Amino acid sequence: MTSPGEQGSTRQTHDPIAALGAGRGAGGTGGASGGGAAKLPTSSSDVKHAVSGNGSDGVGKNITSNANRGKAAGNGGNASDSMPPVTVSGGNSALPMGLRILLAGALATVACAGLYQIRDFAAPAFFALTLVLTVRPIHRWLIKKGLPIWLSAVVTITTLVVTLLGVIGLMVWSLVGLPDVVTRYATKFQDLVTSGTELLERYGLSTDRFTDAFMERFDVQSVLSALSGVLDYVSSAGSLIALLALALLFITIDTMTMSTRAKIIERHDSHLFEALSSFEGRVRQYWLVSTTFGAIVAVIDGIALQILHVPMAVAWALFSFITNYIPNIGFVIGVIPPALLGLLDSGWVTAVWVIVAYSVINAVIQGIFQPKITGDAVGLSTTVTFLSLVFWTAVIGPLGAILAVPLTLFAKAMLIDSSPGTRWIEAFLVPEAAAGKKMEEGYYDEEAPAPDAFVGANPDLFEDRSRLGRALERLLAWKDTKDTSEA
Repeated sequence: MTSPGEQGSTRQTHDPIAALGAGRGAGGTGGASGGGAAKLPTSSSDVKHAVSGNGSDGVGKNITSNANRGKAAGNGGNASDSMPPVTVSGGNSALPMGLRILLAGALATVACAGLYQIRDFAAPAFFALTLVLTVRPIHRWLIKKGLPIWLSAVVTITTLVVTLLGVIGLMVWSLVGLPDVVTRYATKFQDLVTSGTELLERYGLSTDRFTDAFMERFDVQSVLSALSGVLDYVSSAGSLIALLALALLFITIDTMTMSTRAKIIERHDSHLFEALSSFEGRVRQYWLVSTTFGAIVAVIDGIALQILHVPMAVAWALFSFITNYIPNIGFVIGVIPPALLGLLDSGWVTAVWVIVAYSVINAVIQGIFQPKITGDAVGLSTTVTFLSLVFWTAVIGPLGAILAVPLTLFAKAMLIDSSPGTRWIEAFLVPEAAAGKKMEEGYYDEEAPAPDAFVGANPDLFEDRSRLGRALERLLAWKDTKDTSEA
């Protein structure tokens, strides 16, 4: 016949310390129930002290609970019948890394599916948020100079909207003559394709299938129809601009005074506050530097195309400015139309010169000068940047190609940089040199991680010594003098 102490030991074999206590309690009575003299050889405090080396209070508490149940069972009680077995828990019970990665991937898939459904709203809203963060120094500077908060917000938003409308308007204006250009060079393009296929056939390569498929799909009317659709899409961007303007307005008004909320976040979770501050500094520098150098490259590209007498030089210069925001492959996308048009208009020499000019301009400006100024603003490896481009374009559409880097920076800030325990993942997202530098600085240290270099990076773009600042100061001083004299 099994004693109550043996029953407690049998039911709790998965907890070795509790089972040991129950078994010893049963042995102390010689197998008889209710012996009363049987007890654990160690007290609860001794058991806690014995497992304190695990570094987890939860482990000691669970083992103590199981030991007390075993003691009660050894004394003939029914404590083990009234309480379910408690397993040992602690740091070793965490999910395996592979399972955690699988769960994270599943959650990311669900989140991206939801984001895909609301992409028409989410993409412009996030775009507006990043633009507001970019121009916040201007907004703060205007308030500092005495402008009312609402007027500063109106000036900032108006500047952004007018700039966006100006770029879109110039793009539409420059592309108006594109249908005529396509019609004019359609025959030359077909002749070029025919010459290319004949050249390939001389070397024994069969091109019949390619030629038939191309001739069936390439039709001037279909191309013109597609171009007309593109122009309609660009010109009908008014709804997008309206949504963007409203988002800019509300976000700007809502972020006028962020000091209280920032302090709350910092006190509640200092690491999250640091990650968001780093994201703000990085996305601001990314937009400012990309816009500045993109405009410089576009102007020089336009001059080069004018010298080479490439048709629609202004349109292709604006196109290169827009594709500058597309990481990695933006240069390739921007050089194809002018090179192809130069080939059709003037021959191979012009096309080669277009490619050479674009390559040299981008290599010098964006390969030499831009990295010296931007530094580690983006902090993403080339592979991660390209994959983010493909990923975000698939999730939120064409706007995702332009927002690929800001979206990736935001996701990294929220999911990786916000916790010292997950910062080590960033080492696989940044270049090797950057990871080594951060490791030396202690950024990946879980106990006392070093702060990010971009925390608090809120540059005052317009200082008092700037000409614009002095002009506005003189205007405000004149207004104060006039008000005083009138009074």
